[in-house]
Amino acid sequence: MLKMAVRAVLLIALCFSVVNSEYVNRKFCRNVDPSKCSIHSVKLDPCADGPGFCLLRREKPYRLSFDFTPRFEAQNLQLSLHSDDDNSGNFKTVIMPAHDACDHQICPLEDNVRTTYDVDFVFLKKVYGKFPIQMKLWNGSNESEACCFTFSVKTLK
Repeated sequence: MLKMAVRAVLLIALCFSVVNSEYVNRKFCRNVDPSKCSIHSVKLDPCADGPGFCLLRREKPYRLSFDFTPRFEAQNLQLSLHSDDDNSGNFKTVIMPAHDACDHQICPLEDNVRTTYDVDFVFLKKVYGKFPIQMKLWNGSNESEACCFTFSVKTLK
């Protein structure tokens, strides 16, 4: 009887992990000091194909949520989203231009205080294939103080 209860609990836990598939795999950006920020989790909603990559559809709304602990404080925060749709290593395509991140979260950002940011965006670029997207949040007064990560997406024709 106990073995069946344990199996049932494991099956339920497995179902929850499959249903909650909007978490995405992420990497730190190459040109940003990773010691300035701890990224705990990144979610893209909707993302039924996570965590390896998410299928994006043009002109559909998405919400990027990231849970992080900054190792800096900032009164003036900037945020941007770019894609590398030709996989050249250059994130030239603007999804969301640099703007005041305090539109998404209450400022100031406090050093060593875990927080979550939610960013809503629409992917408009007519591009196909698998490529990375870069999210960068930085101190507007000192760009070396930043949290930055990339994650992979896929778009279809």
